Amino acid sequence: MPGELLSTPVTSSENSLLLVLTLMPEDSNIHSKKIYHRFGSRRSVQLSGSLHPNVTLNKVVDETHFSKNEVRAIYRAFKETSPNAVINKNIMREKFAELFPHGDIEHYSDLLFETFDNDGNGTINFQEFVKALSILCRGTMDEKLDWLYKLYDPKEKGEITWDRLFYVITSMDDLMGRQARPHHSREQKCERANQVFAKFDIGKKGKITKQDFFRVCKTDRTILNSITSLYTLLPG
Repeated sequence: MPGELLSTPVTSSENSLLLVLTLMPEDSNIHSKKIYHRFGSRRSVQLSGSLHPNVTLNKVVDETHFSKNEVRAIYRAFKETSPNAVINKNIMREKFAELFPHGDIEHYSDLLFETFDNDGNGTINFQEFVKALSILCRGTMDEKLDWLYKLYDPKEKGEITWDRLFYVITSMDDLMGRQARPHHSREQKCERANQVFAKFDIGKKGKITKQDFFRVCKTDRTILNSITSLYTLLPG
């Protein structure tokens, strides 16, 4: 759960899209605890491609927490990563593989992909990407918690099972591969999942409801600090 996670520090070349809003385990050996996004040059670009003809720059600005210049910069990076202006699972996996060359990135990459892909059509268009980025970097606490909850309950059933929690925890550990310190055995991962599940399953119902998820997150200082630490470096 978010209490177990912190934001990951990653930097990339100025011309590549950092498609890595990766929430990492608190014991990750990555050296910083923030997300850095570096985009391309500041020259103006026209919004096109995956955007609907009726969607203008002003509309994107109105629907996000970004300025016009920030939206242009994000769009430029998005287009440089995928000239077709859509991100598919393979592109997402490629970006994670570059950042975690020794890890098994497939499962967590796909988890994150499903959270970005709001309409479930198998691709992430610019609108989906920039709205998610806006929430994680500039959103309210409720917006961020709602987005994070989707990582654990992508089909929006209103509950998180132990099996789903264990799958997410295991997927995050797999990112670090052999470099993970400390390296967790399956038994240790199960124990960690049990501890987290017990904390969030307030009514001991055998499931974590969305209401309980929000309640625990909003009263846990470690979780709140982890979520509020999300930010991005964007051109003004």
